[in-house]
Amino acid sequence: MTESFAARRSVCADELAATGCFDRAPWALEAVLKVERERFVPRDVWMWTKDGYRVLSCSKEPEEWAKTVYDPVKAVVTQINDGQDGPLTTNGFVRGSATSSVSALDIVCIKLGYLDLEPGQKVLDIGAGSGVNAALMEERTGPGNVFTIEVDEALARQATHNLSTAGYTARVVCGDGESGYADGAPYDRLICTASARSIPGAWREQVRPGGIILTPYGTWFSSSGLLRLTVGEDGAAEGRFVHTAAYMWLRAHREPGGRPPRESEERLSASAAEPDKILDGDWHADFAIGHLVPGLTMRRVSGDQRRILLWDGKESFASVCCDGWDEADSVLQQGPRSLWDEVLAARSWWDEQGRPEITRFGLTVTADGEHHVWLDAPQNRLLRSRT
Repeated sequence: MTESFAARRSVCADELAATGCFDRAPWALEAVLKVERERFVPRDVWMWTKDGYRVLSCSKEPEEWAKTVYDPVKAVVTQINDGQDGPLTTNGFVRGSATSSVSALDIVCIKLGYLDLEPGQKVLDIGAGSGVNAALMEERTGPGNVFTIEVDEALARQATHNLSTAGYTARVVCGDGESGYADGAPYDRLICTASARSIPGAWREQVRPGGIILTPYGTWFSSSGLLRLTVGEDGAAEGRFVHTAAYMWLRAHREPGGRPPRESEERLSASAAEPDKILDGDWHADFAIGHLVPGLTMRRVSGDQRRILLWDGKESFASVCCDGWDEADSVLQQGPRSLWDEVLAARSWWDEQGRPEITRFGLTVTADGEHHVWLDAPQNRLLRSRT
């Protein structure tokens, strides 16, 4: 290997500093320089290609592996398909979805900044993964203050090994992150490394009043917001989305499987607007649409007739042609909800509000678990409460 890991850490830290990743947490610079990231990354990791996933092995491609480990803006995929074998493509690549990774250092450091972590504070880390985030936080809190929970037994064992051999004392627990870890409560901080669709009651119960919950949060349509909540004396929690963040889902919060029912009457119409301009990939627009159209999922179909398929996970479905969208039969809608009409209304609302960015939105979770998303202030709710 032409460059030492220490040198790679230094270069990586310099790049992170140059982009402001340590502005809110200057201590994280020293932590990044101290934590040997290569100890927490498996020797065989997964690399995405247009043909599927392939294995990147340290033994066969040491330079590329080391470069990937210390790429400041790249997550390293450590598991696909929940650790199960996936189908092979004709070229020998593996099809599937990433289910665990070592997060990119840029968003890790940004999250640590918003966590406002102080020495001696007790923190619960949801989603241990390889254990590297727990190591970074222990550099700040000191020994014995970090608890990290991992639902996957194999990953939990590996995180335990990684942390202990690297000299860290963080306690790894194998269990469901939604339930937290009551034995270590109360916590000053709770940080999650997976996206949530709702805030579990156990998280609010196990964080002391005045403590902070920091988690990626979103909808099946858009998991793109980093949410920072402060827990109140009554067990409620409230706060704003402070940054963008796209993470894998907590396993219990994943999209529903299966197919939408197609037995109800079809309603055909033209689209009132060009689909490619309504769903144009804008993270901020998608964030709002996902919250205004509950349960929405989307698939794009390419080919001779490009289409957008929408489903609410229940009985409502829509198919929208992207080309010839103003023709009388370009939109098909079924079920009790007219999903494409709801999407059009949601996008129109977002445009009318001045196209607000994610950081103008916030969330209130009441003591009895109701969730209210709002714009600018808690009284400006986007949608009805849900539990």
